[in-house]
Amino acid sequence: MKSRKPLFPLALILLCALSTVAWRNPRPLTAPARALDQLPPLPTAGPSLDPPRIRLEDRARQAAAKYRNLPESDSRNPVTYNGLTLLHMNVDRARARGEKWIEVSLGDQMLYAWIGDQLANRFLISSGKDGSPTVTGLFRIWARTVSQTMDGGDPDAGTDYSLPNVRWVQYFYHGYAFHGAYWHSNFGSPMSRGCVNLANEDAEWLFNWAFPDWNGSTAWLRSTSNDATLVWVHD
Repeated sequence: MKSRKPLFPLALILLCALSTVAWRNPRPLTAPARALDQLPPLPTAGPSLDPPRIRLEDRARQAAAKYRNLPESDSRNPVTYNGLTLLHMNVDRARARGEKWIEVSLGDQMLYAWIGDQLANRFLISSGKDGSPTVTGLFRIWARTVSQTMDGGDPDAGTDYSLPNVRWVQYFYHGYAFHGAYWHSNFGSPMSRGCVNLANEDAEWLFNWAFPDWNGSTAWLRSTSNDATLVWVHD
């Protein structure tokens, strides 16, 4: 009686042949779940070519997207200090419509003034120190004044201060503001109690750029929905 040859070698040869065919003709890779066209449009040059900033902006866009189609009167919409909702705070929409908006990078200690996706100007800043960091998020400038005295702190703790004639002040969230700083020149390093310090000439440029209809009045100026410049502050 003849013995049958084992089938194992034959199966092994067949498996190797199929593996070779699959290697030479691989199946197409599945497209990633998040398509590249969902990223915000890149400018031709400038700071937003930095990939970490693109990721930050993409997260900000996604966070604001769920509020985009809600009515402005809906009380469930998150509201800022000046009453404007996240409907007004979409960086992507500002880019698409050619709106003026301000980007503050705390990591770079830089302020970027944009018109749509075109960079109009950039300045070194001094943001808040570790004990008094600058707030991050999407805001709009809600009040302005050409000059004011800034004071505060605790006398008992030796942290009190009084700074007269602080120039070109623009508040974007509660007591957080852009303003000139004449008491130091260490721009590029955190120096403030939370505000965004600029050199006086830079603060003046930003004031006139963000609020072009300023008539020279020294009174407090309240922003409206038409001229409340978008501000995006991020790490």
